[in-house]
Amino acid sequence: MPDKNDQKHYVRAAYAPDGPSAVSMTALLEEHGIDAFRKGGVKDIYKIGGDVFGEEIMVAPDNLQKAQELLQQYPGSRPPAPTTPFSWKKTILALLAALVLFIVLLFLRGRLMA
Repeated sequence: MPDKNDQKHYVRAAYAPDGPSAVSMTALLEEHGIDAFRKGGVKDIYKIGGDVFGEEIMVAPDNLQKAQELLQQYPGSRPPAPTTPFSWKKTILALLAALVLFIVLLFLRGRLMA
């Protein structure tokens, strides 16, 4: 397993459905000469009833393609979710929609109470 300083530069290669699968997947990668580790984060602390969200499998960026090819064969693995850039426009629209809904509900409540 890489040291803490190197881990900052690692990227997500896949998701494992649960902890035991994550251990097996990292072992598979290490058998093929790819340094890998599982990353659970907050979900490890607060999970209820098992590994609901799975585990991230992290590898060095130069090993990403080879790791993803190996892990595609593993049952239950999924490619990492695509990330979308943050959008202020969508955030403001969602807040406005929530505000309009809140005002409508207040109006209806006032009508029903009268």
